[in-house]
Parts: sequence; C-alpha cells; structure tokens
Amino acid sequence: MKIRVEHGDNDENELVLRCRELDDEMLEVLAVLRERSAKLTGYKDGETHLVQPGDVLFAEAVDGKTFLYTEDTVLETHQSLFALQEAYGETGLLRIGKSQLCNLHHVAKLKSLPNSRIEITLDNGEKLIVSRRYIQDLEEKLGMSDA
Repeated sequence: MKIRVEHGDNDENELVLRCRELDDEMLEVLAVLRERSAKLTGYKDGETHLVQPGDVLFAEAVDGKTFLYTEDTVLETHQSLFALQEAYGETGLLRIGKSQLCNLHHVAKLKSLPNSRIEITLDNGEKLIVSRRYIQDLEEKLGMSDA
C-alpha cells in the first residue's frame, strides 16, 4: 500500500482511499478512521460525556440499562448492545455474552474454562467470561479459528 500526503489550501481535510478491491487491509484502515472520528455519548451525574469507541473496554446491559466501561469511569448510554455492536463492531466491539460486548483491542489474554467457556483478561486486569454461544465469533475475529 502506498501512502501519499498532499498539502494545499483546501477548506477541509479530505481523505480518499483508492483500491482495486475492498480487502481486509482497506477495511482495517476504514475501521481505524471511523473509530477516530466517531463518538459515543454516555451520561454520568447529570453530565453528558463524549467517548471514542476505542476507549471503551466493554459494554454491559444490566436491569434494562446499558453501561460503557472505560479505563477510569462507567457511563450509561441510551444505545442498546445491539445498536452498539452494529455501529461500532468494525472498531473492535464484539458480543461475548447475552448482556456484554468486549473491545477486542483491549484483550490482554485468554484462558479456557470448564463448560466450553473462555475468560478474557483486559489490559486493565478486568476479567470477562465469553459464553459458549459467542466463542466461535471471538476466535474468528482474533484469527484463531481453523475456518
């Protein structure tokens, strides 16, 4: 892949990707760009916070509410887990259970558990359990599957 930067007196920055086909490399570039430009809205103590999807370690639905967990805070969001996964799945958010999404960019290690489950340890030390139903998706996203 060639990268070329042109400076000029444009009214706004513009990025053009030219590719023969939209392959994995180009999809990854697009995901990084979307992650940097997209913002999630979260709420805490009557304040609205804007968070980059890459800063979310995981998301969880509890008692009909959805929460975003970052390195230093927990925010409530009005988006469902399904909506979060649809909007930000390309940026690393993957469903790991009926009520949880995990940001794969923050996975530090994996450990097999009894009953065909996997324990994820995030880079901040938080541990999450991947239910059997979502293990195949996790393995595919991490490039661990045979398929």
